[in-house]
Amino acid sequence: MPLPALSSQSLSEQAYHALRAAIVQGDLAWGEKITERGLAERLGVSPTPVREALRRLEQEQLVERTGPRSLRVATVSPLARSESGTIEAALEAVAARFAAEKATPEQLDGMERLLDEADEAAETLRADRAAGRDLSPHQIERIFHAVRDFHGAVEAAADNAQLMRTLDQVRAFSRSERLKIASAQLTAGRTAGQEQRYQQHREILDALRARDADRAEQLARAHAMSAVGELVGWDRT
Repeated sequence: MPLPALSSQSLSEQAYHALRAAIVQGDLAWGEKITERGLAERLGVSPTPVREALRRLEQEQLVERTGPRSLRVATVSPLARSESGTIEAALEAVAARFAAEKATPEQLDGMERLLDEADEAAETLRADRAAGRDLSPHQIERIFHAVRDFHGAVEAAADNAQLMRTLDQVRAFSRSERLKIASAQLTAGRTAGQEQRYQQHREILDALRARDADRAEQLARAHAMSAVGELVGWDRT
């Protein structure tokens, strides 16, 4: 998969952000072997800015060196994921509090449209399960992306750059890893916990519309922590 081309300005900074995003999004998988030259070719730059970017990622323990010229994306332990997830949940709760105070009517309407999109896909999955049909990967992805975008919209409505930067630093699970685990849970029939968490999105939105910052924060924290517990528990099975 090609990585985005970079401009000439601040190449090492751009390389850092591009590679970090690739790790978070799962385009560079946990444990994947990487090289400076290979990444430079994919980014369309010389190895020098990539080398500088990788030094920063090493300091963040997102990549680890396996030889003089070879590295790999770090594999995050279940304990580290759990701890990072707890921090992430606390930050998401703060984001919900800020969003309850700052979200515009247009932003709230946009969040509702995203949940409507997810509801439509969820109803299709329920019908497929009731009829004994295989669950559609497309519908699972529709729910996943709509819900992910809902959380992103809450964070955007919080309108706090420092919070967003800190959240980016502590994301415990890549998007692809979250989707993989969610798909496996649905396919295996583990839907009770997911249904409960799914309904929590509407409760969070109701709290945001009511400008109830305390309730929004409480709901967001509980929602995020239940997701972390399920994800880490599934990873250990």
